[in-house]
Amino acid sequence: MSTVTTLRPARRDTVSARLLAGIVSPILFLVVSYLQMPFNPGLDLTRHAFSYLSIGDTGPIQQTNFIVMGLLNIVAATGLRQVVGGRLGTAAAVLLALDGLGQIIAGVFTLDPSNGFPEGAPAGLPEVVSTHGNLHGVGFGLSMFSWLALLILLGRVHKVAGERGWARLSILAAVALLVTAACLMLPFGTVLLYIVLSSAWLFMAATFQHFRSPSART
Repeated sequence: MSTVTTLRPARRDTVSARLLAGIVSPILFLVVSYLQMPFNPGLDLTRHAFSYLSIGDTGPIQQTNFIVMGLLNIVAATGLRQVVGGRLGTAAAVLLALDGLGQIIAGVFTLDPSNGFPEGAPAGLPEVVSTHGNLHGVGFGLSMFSWLALLILLGRVHKVAGERGWARLSILAAVALLVTAACLMLPFGTVLLYIVLSSAWLFMAATFQHFRSPSART
């Protein structure tokens, strides 16, 4: 039994355009994020994750980057609902939309200066977390939890469609996110975060490209 829905030609074009947002979203976010890093003195990739760019010299750019990523994922969610179909499609769309909502919240509300960034910030974590810092954490948590659940669900979608390779990669990406979350407080945690997030987001882009291919909807 195939989980992926067969679409009429006209409708296929519309859905394909929406799925394109799911390809652009992670790639654009990564490119814009990495390009900003040389313009943020004091940013240390072993200590400061992507969110720190929002409080650096290019802060407004990174905040916009988060918000655009979230909006693109919400658009992609409408296409995912159509191409997968059924209850799995609805669940996948809801999870991706929640992921996007979390990214928007994380973009609107920034984390507090900490770990020595930007210049003059406390050497460690702030003693008191501000309201916007807490809301940033809520957005980040919502995004990561929804994304993790989505990867597991997509593993199910691929398995039902007989795509074992894609199913295994989806589960592997989910496991990698879990391991990374468990290692965040370790010395290598932030470096691992960069590696896993970048890889998993590129995998998501590849997944949406796969769903856009005619063979995935026949």
